Amino acid sequence: MDSAKQMARIAHAVATVGTSTFPQALTALCQGVFACDSLFVALFSHDHAPRQLYSSLDDAATACTIGPYLSYAYLLDPFYSLFKADIGTSVVSLDACAPDDFRTSDYYRMFYAETGLRDEVTIFVATGTGSSIVLSLGQRGAQTRRGPDACAGLTALLPVIAALCLKHWPDLALNLPAAGPAFDRLGLPRLSPREAEVVRMMLKGHSSKSMARLLAISPETVKVHRKRIYSKLGLTSQGELFSLFVTSLAAAPMALPSPDTHKRPQVLHS
Repeated sequence: MDSAKQMARIAHAVATVGTSTFPQALTALCQGVFACDSLFVALFSHDHAPRQLYSSLDDAATACTIGPYLSYAYLLDPFYSLFKADIGTSVVSLDACAPDDFRTSDYYRMFYAETGLRDEVTIFVATGTGSSIVLSLGQRGAQTRRGPDACAGLTALLPVIAALCLKHWPDLALNLPAAGPAFDRLGLPRLSPREAEVVRMMLKGHSSKSMARLLAISPETVKVHRKRIYSKLGLTSQGELFSLFVTSLAAAPMALPSPDTHKRPQVLHS
């Protein structure tokens, strides 16, 4: 990394705080250490649906990912689960937080593979009010590959990124969207508490072995739970379970970006 160029990026980001060009300057700052080709910024808050703050994605990508994500799919997002576990201010890669079978899950297929998203690193910036500004740095192009020191570089830059974001997006908790849809819409009241937990873990991409370890039960018991779940919900496969999740929760009103967070031109080069 060229330190002189990175200092210039920091200076430019500081100069643009509070203006419409700050997200582009923030993207360029992150690109100085991580070869991302998209940036999505959201506000995560406990008991509320995420709120979009910025997206560099084009209209097609926004239509098939951002809308569904803000409406219901965030419930299966491993990064959202980290936020709910109070991750604080930190940098986390997808591989570091995803369940063991995540890359074979329907969620991964729909929101990663089918949209060209190959890898992702997320920056969490805790606001101090129970919410976090969350920066999703995506790699989509064939030429963008995460270097071995990318996360370390972003972590070193984290104090600067956090300070800039908190300055640019203050008082975010004052305009939160309505609470997001609950898993109860999926029909989970028909299930036992343990079966409902197994459903959540299945949809998030945990294998039977992973669920057994986390729930402190045997893999055979997990299989029994899965069989009972399918029977109670009238399903025959995990793919049908995911389809039920989508159709049940997608019926809720979609969370929309606030008027001042419209899409701005994508920044691909620092």
